[in-house]
Amino acid sequence: MALITEFPLFAFTTLGGMAAGAYAAAACFADDGREAKRPWLFPLVCLALLGVLGHLGRPERFLLAMSNPASMIAEEAYWSIAFGVLMLVDFVLLLRRGASPRAVRVAAAVAALGLMGVMGWAYFTSYGNSAWATWQTLPLFVAGDLAMGAALWALFRGEGAYRSGAFAAAFTVVGALAIASFALVTAHFASLGYDALPFAAAVVLVAAGVASCLLAWKGKLPAAVGPAAAFALVLAGVATARYAFYAASIL
Repeated sequence: MALITEFPLFAFTTLGGMAAGAYAAAACFADDGREAKRPWLFPLVCLALLGVLGHLGRPERFLLAMSNPASMIAEEAYWSIAFGVLMLVDFVLLLRRGASPRAVRVAAAVAALGLMGVMGWAYFTSYGNSAWATWQTLPLFVAGDLAMGAALWALFRGEGAYRSGAFAAAFTVVGALAIASFALVTAHFASLGYDALPFAAAVVLVAAGVASCLLAWKGKLPAAVGPAAAFALVLAGVATARYAFYAASIL
């Protein structure tokens, strides 16, 4: 598959969406960071992922984007700023005190969910592109972000995350939702004559990531392998599907 012209958009929505999904997971399976040796590293990495602003051409355009509140890029800017500020608060608290109130993570998760929704909505309302302007676009973005984010959060938590039956079940559910969203988009793209093979590959990769999660939960994978394998496979699967999505651009 050739390099897409919308690669900066792909990078922003994938990496920023993963950070958003990670905070959603952190809020649902919250800890105050006490168990980690460097608890501040999680918000720092998420801040770095959100900071990919190349889709604006020049990073300073991020501020200019807010000049038109009705535009989708302005909506992304508002939600990104709210999410970024809350992550920064989380980072500072963890760095200085070694702990952060759960309320901070919950507030950040709310902003993260708003950002994920706006990202998907921006393409759902791209009426000039029939491949994008469909309801299947919304779960493609939100479910994919949640799956990537849960895998990232678990990577920071290590083997402890997959020892939790509740987390393993939740990860399986979001993984299944991501797979279902890929299947829905596959059917939609195929009906328009687009190549649906990358979405099929994405299904296989995410399914393998979910399988890694379940194997880790059952203790069938080494402690150091399970979280890394699940993260790598889910990231590869969601990124493959999203790249194929952007390949249908008419911009």
